[in-house]
Amino acid sequence: MDSQRPDAVACANDWTAARLMRTLLELDYAVPRDVRLVGIHDAEYASLLPVPLTTLRQPTREIGAAALAAMLDRISGASLPTRDTLLHGALVVRKSCGAPALREKELS
Repeated sequence: MDSQRPDAVACANDWTAARLMRTLLELDYAVPRDVRLVGIHDAEYASLLPVPLTTLRQPTREIGAAALAAMLDRISGASLPTRDTLLHGALVVRKSCGAPALREKELS
């Protein structure tokens, strides 16, 4: 932290963000004043952390349905080309990113 001084950290998941938040707070860094922090998933505990965590809520049911459909398509037509599937998550803005408490809301 002393050599790099990041303004913000985007973590691969809420668990990693929660662990990093705990470490930062133990080292006397303030979230979000010193470091803004975001995660991905919107785990049930994300809003209960010492500083409520901003996170990207993943559309888990839609991910599962798309994966199943892709697998079934591949089984029935092994020569199909690869494809991309785009699903939309929802940004859940909380205090860890520096947003004012009154602006805590979900953006999609």
